Amino acid sequence: MRTTVLLCTAVMTLAGCQKTPAPQSVADSQRPPSSALRHMNIDILRGRIKAGDFLKAEISSVVLLRPNEKIYAYCVRTMERAVPGWSYLGIALKNDRIIDSTKDDYRCHDKRLRYYNFPELLTMTY
Repeated sequence: MRTTVLLCTAVMTLAGCQKTPAPQSVADSQRPPSSALRHMNIDILRGRIKAGDFLKAEISSVVLLRPNEKIYAYCVRTMERAVPGWSYLGIALKNDRIIDSTKDDYRCHDKRLRYYNFPELLTMTY
């Protein structure tokens, strides 16, 4: 009985911690990342990460996250030599400036989000 109660409590706790997926309107607003956005990422990361650490790199579509505030968002995911699986970074923009970034942002895992190869990150130099 006690095990059942603990198991039910754990399941209910986990269910309450899950993040809700982005609304369909956000998913429908997707557009491919511009060349300028790709290069802005490279400029920001240059000197902060080692070139050649990644086996794969992808950048997602840009979505309109908060229409009233004109905040856009996109994700970058990388597969590193030392870490198995994808690492995610969610980035929010306003007026073409980064206003926030979140490591392993749950929204970056949304299956509706389209990802594109990001060879500029793989070939980045200092």
